Amino acid sequence: MRASVSCRIRFDRANKSGEASVYLQVIIESKRTTVPLKVSWPVGFFDNARGKFLPRFRGDQLANDLNMEADKEMAKINEIFMFYRHSDMNLTIEQFQKEYRRYGAKKDFLVWAEQDVKDRYAAFKIANQTYRNDLSSLNKIRKFKSEIPFSLINKDFLESLQAWLTTKGGIRISSAWRVIKTLTTYARRADQAGISVNLESISKYTMPKYENRKTYLAPEELQALKKYYWKSSTPDHHVRILGHFLFSCITGLRFSDVQRVSWKNIHGDMLVFVPFKTRRREKQVKIPLLEEHFRLIHNDKGKLFNTVTEQVTNRTLKDIAEICDIRKNLTTHVARHTFATESLRKGIGVEVVKELMGHEKIQTTLEYTHVDEARLRDEMKKLK
Repeated sequence: MRASVSCRIRFDRANKSGEASVYLQVIIESKRTTVPLKVSWPVGFFDNARGKFLPRFRGDQLANDLNMEADKEMAKINEIFMFYRHSDMNLTIEQFQKEYRRYGAKKDFLVWAEQDVKDRYAAFKIANQTYRNDLSSLNKIRKFKSEIPFSLINKDFLESLQAWLTTKGGIRISSAWRVIKTLTTYARRADQAGISVNLESISKYTMPKYENRKTYLAPEELQALKKYYWKSSTPDHHVRILGHFLFSCITGLRFSDVQRVSWKNIHGDMLVFVPFKTRRREKQVKIPLLEEHFRLIHNDKGKLFNTVTEQVTNRTLKDIAEICDIRKNLTTHVARHTFATESLRKGIGVEVVKELMGHEKIQTTLEYTHVDEARLRDEMKKLK
């Protein structure tokens, strides 16, 4: 395999100050690519033949530092060349670029995990929201520790991370659990990729139990929203968002499914679709539709609803809640919680609710069998 790397400056692209960008030129089997060093230098003080920064004045320490940095990056590249030469594997320009981005990943969990997230997203293996959530979790972990060798990840490390997240990190225990779950997910993926990870120690870590309180609408709050929806004076953008929110309240659809369902999914009086979140299981969910459902559908063809982003939707729902005097944090997922709570409160069997919501396990549905506030008040009246 013929491959080389050298340091170069772009003499032909000097700016008004006489400076130009410095880069590494990589040649593999006569094909070229570049690695920017993200630094500019006066073209008159650069030796292109030797690929060296020349001092601009006596004792120019910056020139020495930049030469050391360039040598360090070239050493990385030569290490990649050496690995492929000794393994008899074919190194292409495309493969080199991938290897260079991943350099150091086998030592640092955060480097490996971040690149794995990006690769999975580029290959359409994870959705945009998962991509953003995973990167957000990794950024929170990076604030705790900027570099994490794989050998460091064990039960004690996870306990320390949990304590930091809920104290100095300033997040709730439920959010900390999601961050740690992201870490353990990618640690296991690294182990599957051949990187040594102490999975036995990780498996001994358990998150402390916490009360996962689900926000849902009481019957009178749901009625207040319906009344506002049908008022002739309600702004159009409130009608548009409240329409699919109420539809979710009486079907249990997630926002990701509201964004996608169309008239093609309606067969007679039955809404049939594969939930986007669990699409890999390819299990269909069937929801019988009543007259009220059809009255809320906005479009006569194509998608049932014209939606905006979830962030904009949630901001608008908060405005609507204030208008309707609802003192709850209204989000798209409140609709799904409301459907489950109302269905069970009205006596629909838990196994039926499980199928309507597309839950894989009955335990997930049983989380909604709480005693709601309305029922608490009704039962207390018996004490009179």
